[in-house]
Amino acid sequence: MYDIQKLREEFPILSKCVYLDSASTSQTPRCSVEAMCEYFYEYAANHGRGAHHLARKTTEKYEETRSLLGKFLKVTPDHLIFTKNTTDSVNMVANGITWKRGDEIITTWLEHHSNLLPWMNLRKKGVRVTIVPHENGYLNPLTIQETITSKTRLIAVTHMPNILGTAQPVEEIGCVAHDAGVQLVVDGAQSVGHFPVDVTNIDYLAIPGHKGLLGPQGTGALYMKDPESLNCSIFGGGMVVSVSHKAVKLLPPPSKFEPGTPNIPGVIGLGPAIELVNSLGVGNIHAHEKQLGSDMYRGLVKIPGVNVYSPQGTGVVSFNVAGENPNEFARKLDDYRKVCVRSGMHCAEPLASSYHCAGTIRASVGCYTTKDEVEVLVESVRHLTGNA
Repeated sequence: MYDIQKLREEFPILSKCVYLDSASTSQTPRCSVEAMCEYFYEYAANHGRGAHHLARKTTEKYEETRSLLGKFLKVTPDHLIFTKNTTDSVNMVANGITWKRGDEIITTWLEHHSNLLPWMNLRKKGVRVTIVPHENGYLNPLTIQETITSKTRLIAVTHMPNILGTAQPVEEIGCVAHDAGVQLVVDGAQSVGHFPVDVTNIDYLAIPGHKGLLGPQGTGALYMKDPESLNCSIFGGGMVVSVSHKAVKLLPPPSKFEPGTPNIPGVIGLGPAIELVNSLGVGNIHAHEKQLGSDMYRGLVKIPGVNVYSPQGTGVVSFNVAGENPNEFARKLDDYRKVCVRSGMHCAEPLASSYHCAGTIRASVGCYTTKDEVEVLVESVRHLTGNA
């Protein structure tokens, strides 16, 4: 395991609060912030444009992050497209496939809006969207297999739902999909950087920069097994070999999918964050977060009036307190001990609503969370519910 106290020195804000909202966004380490500052202070220029030394260094540092992410996922860099976030990545897939009326997409009850709304929007093109149920927070590959029809072209699933934190069997689902000649899209918002991810059976993986990878907001990536499998959905500068008024010749991937000026400082800042996660070891991070999630679960379920929705052993624990509005109780936790948790529907309204409540209170840990912080949460809930 890693030295968590030394790690926390990379995150000054952690000394000012009990941060348990990493499923929404991680905190950004000093090494990432310093890399962004260095870009602005030392060599700021545009990426891929210009022969001068500032432009060359900018391009080199930007592409270095692509290589680091490729090594992290064990894929070649040209299979990775930089995007704004997971949402942007999923939309790139939804808008990059040539759909025919009558085509079918299978998705699930566990999805974040980012892996639901882009598919529902395709109904306007005559695409059918079939939504399969979960079983106590887990997807059953057999259920998905039985749902596939001759019209099914794509299956879109979350790797880990952001309300429940349950790891889904995407490798098995990928086998089911490919046996039927169907592609698989995986929403990796809550998985990449939190536990090892094998892309062998995944056609498209949507990756956030600002969660498990500890990078800045506004960064993300899309992994494509076949970089030529999608059409470009956005056009502009930097993606072409040549242009005339009669014809356009596009560059090969990844350049043709990244027109315009990208989030250069964000991508450059993402590189050192990936290196930090890699140095900690994703397996170590997973074991650490799983243990803290179990401690949190065991502490909360013992408190009278607290209803926990997540199963034991996940780093994301959603719960409610009898007679309390989740948003108001989250504010009480903040006021009492500066405990920062998320509350509401978590951009997964169908799943949250299925529990017949006005949203949930969600506490989520990160690689930098301590056992003491989990105990502060549990003690605070006890106090605020009159069970101290």
